[in-house]
Amino acid sequence: MTSSHPPMSLIQEQDKIKLDPKPGFVIKTKILESRDSSQVFTKVFINICHDPQVPKPSIDFEPEVVFPMIIENRWEIPIVSSNVKESKDKKGFPSLVYDCCINDECFRWCQISKDLKLILIEWCIESIELINSITLERDYSTPKMLSKGDLTQTELTKDELSNLGFQKLNELQQNEALGVIEELKLGGDDDEEEEDLPDLFNIGRDGGPKKPLIEEI
Repeated sequence: MTSSHPPMSLIQEQDKIKLDPKPGFVIKTKILESRDSSQVFTKVFINICHDPQVPKPSIDFEPEVVFPMIIENRWEIPIVSSNVKESKDKKGFPSLVYDCCINDECFRWCQISKDLKLILIEWCIESIELINSITLERDYSTPKMLSKGDLTQTELTKDELSNLGFQKLNELQQNEALGVIEELKLGGDDDEEEEDLPDLFNIGRDGGPKKPLIEEI
């Protein structure tokens, strides 16, 4: 007796989505701790890239709405992390490369908001740490390149994409993202003294003038 239903393997194959990320920017850091002791102090490059097929948060980015939600662990940008790739730095030393892919619109939000970009970088670092059981140096740099090597065309099912879910920050090994927010609250980078960063813990509260979160350039 012949079944009229297609085989499960064919259904699964049809259900797969291949991401074709576009380059964005690169983070360079190094491994501080790893189960594999030979990896310690190895350079790590994280490609922050984007694809429209990656889901975005259910609430669009509005600083006054979103930053308080981040503080309360109720909003984050879904990230698809690639498997590790072996590479070499410009001096020829071995290095490791990971891709962190987000939605196109989320990437544009991070181009508009420096604060959101800093928080995204922390989320990407935490994602790599959790998946690979390593600890990365937080004193990272941003090389002048769009990507380190070719970007990975990650293949996922529709269910995997839709179930990226929200990773509660209190379940992470280190709650560094809130530390980034605290830094922004306390004054931000010393290199840009002329720029006033928003008081993320007092958005929308009465009393005193409110500084704009996004200024036109």
